[in-house]
Amino acid sequence: MIDAKDKEILALLLNDAALSKAEIARRVGLAPSAISERVRRLEAEGAIQGYEVRLNPRMLGKSLLAFVFVTDVKPSLGFDTAAALSGVTGLEELHKIAGDDCYLLKIRASGTDELNEIIETQINTVQSVTRVRTTIVLNAVTERPCLAGHRL
Repeated sequence: MIDAKDKEILALLLNDAALSKAEIARRVGLAPSAISERVRRLEAEGAIQGYEVRLNPRMLGKSLLAFVFVTDVKPSLGFDTAAALSGVTGLEELHKIAGDDCYLLKIRASGTDELNEIIETQINTVQSVTRVRTTIVLNAVTERPCLAGHRL
């Protein structure tokens, strides 16, 4: 069971996964050994699924962010559209969604030329895809790591 101290630890790691156990201990008022034990338990139980580095996409030449909505044929006749889409270049997220569309892809690209190339050669060519709609992000107002900004 996750208690209040575990939630404090998770919130700290969510905002900076590189924090030392000693610094976490100082901030939550526990011994570093207790923090190590709690973190190991949270990892073993699956509450902590891994650690990530957030990169600045602009510094890597990937300044364009787009959300691509994909509709596929129903029934899919055994074809795995999600598997075909999961290898798309620049793909950050792939979600199966409810509504008019079937999948939502979050894609980063260097610009509209690269995005167009991705859509034309990697998405439109998937045999089950029937429609693609794209929304280009003008300005990312807020982007947070998973659950950041939520009360744990």
